[in-house]
Amino acid sequence: MPKDKNNGREMTPDEKFRSFFSTTAVDIPEEMTRRDEDQPEEKPEKRFGLFGRGKAKQEADEAAEEQLQEMPTGEVRLGEDAQPEPEADLELMLKPEADPEQELAPWPFLEKEAEDAQPEAPAKKPEKKSAPQTAEPPAAVKPETPRQSAVPAARPAEQHSTAKPPRHPKNAPEVLLPQEEQEQQEMAQLKAMINGLSDQKPEKPAPRAEAAPAAETEPAESKKKPSGAPLPAAVFAAVKETAPELQPEPVPQPEKQPVVDFFGKAQSEDAPQAPLAPAEEPAAKEDTMSLPLLLLDGEGPQQAPEKAPAEPQPELKAEAEDAVSPEEHAETELTEPEATADKLHRMSAELTLRCVLGGILAVVLLHFCLVSDGLLPAMAALDPDAAPAAFYGANLLLLAASLCVGFPVLRDGLNGLRGRPSSETMPALAAVAALVQAVTAMLNANVYRGTTGISLLSGMAALGLFLALLGSRVMLAAVKGGYELVTNGVEFEGAYRAKDKDLLRALARDLEQKDPWVLLSRPMKEADGFVEQSLSERASERRARKVSYILLGVALLSGVLFLLAGAGWNKAAAAMAAVLCMGAPLSSTLIAGVASLRLQRAAAAVGAVVPGWQAIEQLGGIDTLQIDADDLFTADSAQLEDIRIFKGGRIDRAILYAASVLNESHGTLKGLFRQIVEERTDILFPVKDLEQHHGLGFSAWCDNNRILMGTRRYLEQEGVPLPDEEYEMQHSKNGELQILYLAVSGNLHAMFVLKYVGGRNVARSLAVLQKENIRLLVTCQDPSLTAHHITEAYRLPEGMITVLDQEQCNAIKAAPADPEDTCCMIHLKAFASLTGGLQAADQAQNAESSATTVQMVSVLFSIIIAALLTSAGSIWELSVATVLMYQAAWSALSIAVCALKQHN
Repeated sequence: MPKDKNNGREMTPDEKFRSFFSTTAVDIPEEMTRRDEDQPEEKPEKRFGLFGRGKAKQEADEAAEEQLQEMPTGEVRLGEDAQPEPEADLELMLKPEADPEQELAPWPFLEKEAEDAQPEAPAKKPEKKSAPQTAEPPAAVKPETPRQSAVPAARPAEQHSTAKPPRHPKNAPEVLLPQEEQEQQEMAQLKAMINGLSDQKPEKPAPRAEAAPAAETEPAESKKKPSGAPLPAAVFAAVKETAPELQPEPVPQPEKQPVVDFFGKAQSEDAPQAPLAPAEEPAAKEDTMSLPLLLLDGEGPQQAPEKAPAEPQPELKAEAEDAVSPEEHAETELTEPEATADKLHRMSAELTLRCVLGGILAVVLLHFCLVSDGLLPAMAALDPDAAPAAFYGANLLLLAASLCVGFPVLRDGLNGLRGRPSSETMPALAAVAALVQAVTAMLNANVYRGTTGISLLSGMAALGLFLALLGSRVMLAAVKGGYELVTNGVEFEGAYRAKDKDLLRALARDLEQKDPWVLLSRPMKEADGFVEQSLSERASERRARKVSYILLGVALLSGVLFLLAGAGWNKAAAAMAAVLCMGAPLSSTLIAGVASLRLQRAAAAVGAVVPGWQAIEQLGGIDTLQIDADDLFTADSAQLEDIRIFKGGRIDRAILYAASVLNESHGTLKGLFRQIVEERTDILFPVKDLEQHHGLGFSAWCDNNRILMGTRRYLEQEGVPLPDEEYEMQHSKNGELQILYLAVSGNLHAMFVLKYVGGRNVARSLAVLQKENIRLLVTCQDPSLTAHHITEAYRLPEGMITVLDQEQCNAIKAAPADPEDTCCMIHLKAFASLTGGLQAADQAQNAESSATTVQMVSVLFSIIIAALLTSAGSIWELSVATVLMYQAAWSALSIAVCALKQHN
C-alpha cells in the first residue's frame, strides 16, 4: 500500500485520490502542507458535483486521525479587516527565520539562496514584540483555532511565530487601522502644507528613528536612493503594525482652517511681496502608499502670482478693442443679404397677420351693413331698431379696429395726395369718409335710424382696406422671391441700358438708327438697392393720384350741396361716403401685385429677375441687344467639314497647333478643337504672346514657331502666300462654309473648312426678338464667322445681326460703369435667360397697363354715376349691396385682363 512520504504512515483511499492530482505533476516541498482538513464551522466550504459527495464525513475522520499542530503559514495580511478567502487544497508555507523581514520577503526562495551563499552565522533569537495598541476587537469575533499540521514536531518551538491576532469584521466602523490613522495624519499634514504655501515655507519633517534589523542582508544594504539619501528598509504593513520600533511618530495635528481659507488667505494688492525663500533639501521619502508633496531640487515654495494693474494702459486697451471688435461684430451682426432677407421675412409675417385680421373685420362690418339695410336678421343684443345707439357704437368700434389694422394703407394713401404717389390713396379716402359717417350715425343714433333709406358703408371701406393689404402682401411676395433668387450664390449678370454718348456713337456706326437703346450685360457682384428698386414708384400710381383728386372733389361737392340744400349732416356724410366707396376700386393694389408676382415667376423660370416697374419701363424701350457669339453657337454647333494640308505640312501638327492656340481663347472653336483632341490638354504646346484681332484671327508663338490663324484677309495682311480664290470657293461651296487658314513660320500649313448649325432653343429666342423688332450686336472671337453666316444659320432677316469689329469691341470694354445706372434685369449668362426676362417684362408691362386702364375707366364711370345721383338728390340712399356688386364686377374684370395679358 502506498505510504505518505512525510510521516511514513499508510495513506487512506481519499489521500490516494488527492495525491494523484497533487503530487503526480510536481514534487511538493516540505514547506507546503495541506490545509483543508479542519475548516471553520461558521464558514463551511460548499462542494458540489461528483467529487463533493461525503466530503464532510471524510474531513471529520481525517481531523480525528491527525494530532499534530499546524505551523503558521506566514502569509501576508493586508490589514486586520481582510476577509478570509477560501483556501486552496495546496498552499505555500515559508519557513520562519530569525529576521522578520526575511520571513516576509516577497521571494523566500531567492532570499534562501542568498543566505546559502553567505557563511553561516548563529541564528539570533527574535525579540518578543508587543502587540500594537489598537481598539479591542468586537466580542462577537472569536480567535481562530490552531490548525494541525502534517509537518513533524521536530522543529524548535521558538522558531514559530506568535499566534494570529483575532480577525475583525470587514469595514468595522469603530476600528481604525494604524495605516489608516497614518494616512489621515499625512493627509492633514498635506492640507496644512498647502495652506501654508502662500504664507510661510513648509517645515521640514522631523527625522524618524528606524529600527534596522541586526541580521540585515547585504542586498538590502546595497540599495540606494537616486537622490543620494539612504532608503528605509522595506517593511510590510503586517510587520509594521506589530513592531513598536517601526511605528511612525505621532504628527501634531494642525489647526483647522476655515473653508474660505483652504486655498490660502487673500493678500492686499498694495502689500509688498515677500522674497522667495532659498530652496531646502527634500525630506526623506517614506515607504507609504501616500507621500506628501515635496519640492524639487532647487525649487522654492510657490509664490502667489502678482495681480495685473487695475486699469490697462490706454494704448494697450485700444489695441485690444481693435483686435476683438471685428470678430464680435462678425458674430453679432448679420451680413447685408441676411439682414435684408430677415427684414423681408418680418414684413411678410406682419402683412399676413394684418390681412387675416382685416379680412375678419371686413366680414363682420359687411354683416352690420346688411343688417342695417334689413337684408340680414339682427342679433338680439345689437338690434338697430331696438337699440340703435349700441348698434352704431359697435359699428364705430369695429371700423376703428379695421382702421388700426389697415394703418399702413391709411398712412401711404393719405401721404400719396402730396408726397409719393400711391395706389392706396382712394381706399384710404373711402375709409376716412366711412369713419365720418359712422361717427355721425352714433352721435345721432335715433335720428339716423329714423331716416328712411339711409345706409352704412363701413363694410365697403373695411373691405377696401383688406384688399389693399392683400395687394401689398402679394407685391412683397414677388420682391422676396426675386431677392432669394438673386442671393442664392449663383453668378449673375446685370443688364444695363447704355447711356454713354461715345459708346452709342461707336455702336451705331453701322446701324440705320442713330440713337438706339442698347442693352449691355456685365458681371454683377452685389444686389445693392434691389428691394428699394423693386418697390419703387409705378406708372399706375401716378395715374391713380390724378384720378383720386377728381374723386375727392366730386365727393366734397356732393356733401356741400346736400348741406346747402338743408338735408342735414346725416345725408351729407352718407353722400360723401357713397361717392368715395363707389369710386375707390377694390383692386387698387391687387393689379400691381398680381402682375409683379406673375412676372417674377415667369422670369425665374429662365433664371432672370426684373426689379421693379422702372426696370420694366427701361426694358420696354430696348431695341438693340449686345450678345456674344457663344450665346448663339455652342461647341456642338460648330462642325469640322474638311482639312486641307499644303506642302510641308502634317495633319497631326496642324490639329495640335490649332488646338493649342484656340485653347487660350474663349470662343466656340475652342470647344470644337478640344473635342477633336479628346480633352487631352496635356499634349498641347505652350502658347506665348497670344494676340487676338476681332474679325481677323490670332497670332502667337508655339513650339518656337510663329503661328498665324485667321481669315484670308488677315493672312494677306501678314504676307502669307495663299491659294487662289477659286480654290477657296470650291471647298467652301460658294461661301456656304467657313474657311480658316493656318500658317506656321510664314508658310501656309493647313486650311480648315468649318460649318455652323443653329440650335433649336436659340432659334426660338431669336424669333421672339424678331417679333419685337430687336437687333443684335454680336462680339465674335471666331474670325471665320460673319453676320451673313449667322443670318443663314438661323434664317433671320438681313440687318438684324451686326458683328462688331475690333474698334467697337474696345469701345464696349472701355465704357465706364456708372453706379447710378438702373439695373434693368439680373439674368444668368445665357441667351435664353436674357431673352426670357425681356419677354416676361414686356408681358408684365402690357398686363399692368391694360388692367389699370380698366380700373381708371371704372373710377370715371363711378364719378359720372355719382354726379348724376347727386343732381337727383338720391346719392345718400345708395345701399351697401349696390356698391358691393358694382365694385366686384369692375375688380374682377380688371384682374381678368391682367391675367390674360400675361398668359403664355
